[in-house]
Order: sequence, then structure tokens, then C-alpha cells
Amino acid sequence: MLEIGPGTGSLAAGAVAAGWRYRALEASETLVDALRSKGLDVTKAWAPPFVADDASCDVVYADQVLEHMSGIDAAREFVSESLRALRPGGVCFIVVPDYLKERTFFWDVDYTHNFVTTERRVRQLLYDGGFEVERVVRSIGVATGLSRDLLATGALLVNVPGLNALSRYTRTEDLLFRIRKNLFETLTFVARKPAS
Repeated sequence: MLEIGPGTGSLAAGAVAAGWRYRALEASETLVDALRSKGLDVTKAWAPPFVADDASCDVVYADQVLEHMSGIDAAREFVSESLRALRPGGVCFIVVPDYLKERTFFWDVDYTHNFVTTERRVRQLLYDGGFEVERVVRSIGVATGLSRDLLATGALLVNVPGLNALSRYTRTEDLLFRIRKNLFETLTFVARKPAS
């Protein structure tokens, strides 16, 4: 398993405990040091390109990474590198924010967001990159299905026009930001490299 951008290593811990041979690519030296101190195999590198041999992985996982690509060319290279690193039949999991739900918060939540991610756009990107998209799961945190739908309905309340101005007046901007961040909607793409 190859994870791009492992963060603090929560997925890594689960993967290793489940018996996976785990590797990660991480650009932050601080995170690399922290993950290595936990005994994880982490290479300090920006992605793309991937520091991985051709057809060397069963799984490529990237959570909240694709939207940080500098544009379409980098996003295409990211998908191409995922396909290259996977064995035939391997699975790529890509988790991204849903721009069509988040709109301006997509930009406000993280200044390094560059590549707009929507379900249709990422589907097309994966399809053009040679993948078969098997499933797309919408979630807010760990909530999916009806639970996610209920949270999404509640999220409408924190996006009422004028609420930003009111939060500045009442000095609750940080609270409003944290609530919106906790109601941030993501799309998880499960895409398979064709077996032949």
C-alpha cells in the first residue's frame, strides 16, 4: 500500500495492524520525522511524481491531496503516476472536497487548494487516466448515507447569507469556521486499474 500525504499516520497505523506492507510519500519534513519515529516507511518527497516502482502497489491512497495540485497538468500526472504504480487490478482511493457543495469555503478552508474537485470532474480525470471508477461515496467526516444527508441539511444553516458578517460583528468567526470545517463534505473515489 502506498499512501500519498499520510498526515499524522492514522491510516498507516490501521494498515500496518491489518498486515499491509505500507509505504508513504510526504513532503513535510516534520511529519516525515514523526511518522518515521513510529516505525513507518516514509519517503520525503513531493508528489507527483511518485517514488515507486512500476506495478509495485495493490493500493494507492490519497486523502485531501488532489485538490492541492497546481492545475490540470499536475492532476493528470498524479492520476498517471497512480496508474503506473499500481499492479493490474489494483485500487486507487482518492478523497477530495466537493467544490459544488462547499463553494467559497473550498478556497477559504485552505489557501493551498488550487485544483477544483467535483464528482464529474474527478470521474472524467480518472476515466481519461485509464481507471475504471467503481464507486463514489459522499461523506461528512465518517457519516455517509442518511446520516450524511442530515448533516448536509444542517450545514445549510451555517451558510446562510449574512452569517459571515454577523460572525465578525459578534466575534464568533473562529467558531463558525470550525463548525463549517466539521461539516466539510468529501467525495471518495474507488477506482481500479484494469486487470489487462
